[in-house]
Amino acid sequence: MDTPFAEEDETLVALDPLDVVEHVLAAENLAFDRTDDGDLAFTLAGDWKDHELWFAWRPEADCLQLCLSLDLKTPKALRAAGFELLSLVNQRVWLGHFEIWAEDGEIIFRHALSLPGSERPTLASAASMIDAAMEAADRFYPAFDFLMQGRTPDDAMAACMFETVGQA
Repeated sequence: MDTPFAEEDETLVALDPLDVVEHVLAAENLAFDRTDDGDLAFTLAGDWKDHELWFAWRPEADCLQLCLSLDLKTPKALRAAGFELLSLVNQRVWLGHFEIWAEDGEIIFRHALSLPGSERPTLASAASMIDAAMEAADRFYPAFDFLMQGRTPDDAMAACMFETVGQA
């Protein structure tokens, strides 16, 4: 997110954490919706595809959670290879992690911000969570996609780890 947040609004401290996220998305002119569960859902364009993201406030854990869907589902036949690739990928992710949901095999990225007591996220910290999710998705989406195309976890990881110089 490119929006500068040098001056935090004093009124944000009293807001629900998801209201703070709404301020970030509104500042970036991004459309968002509150789901029936109370989550805050939106879509961002990535390097490889558009990603669905959602924030959830977990008061029982004093935690603001961000999830990003890669919109890839690991078939049961590839689950073992998917978990192997997850272990290779997650070693290279500094903030957050990727996981495969047991119910349907969906690959998601999840990141959380601990907010004990009555703390609230800053605009900058909410934007930073979005940046971390999009950076991880853009960097590692090809590895998960290659796995779905039948490559081994090692080959899928190697294919996305090269560094390019310049721009085509």
